[in-house]
Amino acid sequence: MGFVALAHGKGELGTGSDATFGTWITGSLAVLSGILLLVGFLTPVAAALTSVPAIRMWVSVYPALSPKLTAFELLIAALPAIAFALVLLGPGAYSLDARLFGLRRIVIPPRHSPG
Repeated sequence: MGFVALAHGKGELGTGSDATFGTWITGSLAVLSGILLLVGFLTPVAAALTSVPAIRMWVSVYPALSPKLTAFELLIAALPAIAFALVLLGPGAYSLDARLFGLRRIVIPPRHSPG
């Protein structure tokens, strides 16, 4: 997800002199969130920030969708879903978040039956 966000941001920022302010903002946001995802720092926030440029790109491509979807169009449609999953899952065991804040373990106690 981090590499995809970086590539998307680089593509947005590489449009040259015809880039609008919104293109510059979403490209910068994609690059920043891609870097944060790659190092695993503020993972839920970075994943949420990644979904903004992905949704913007999907909306810009959506009118051109054909009945035969390409891999690129499917990837664009899947990016917000992957970002949402990362928001819920959080950082991995080898992320910077895990080193700074520690791993979180959820322990579900066994349910005792009445009787």
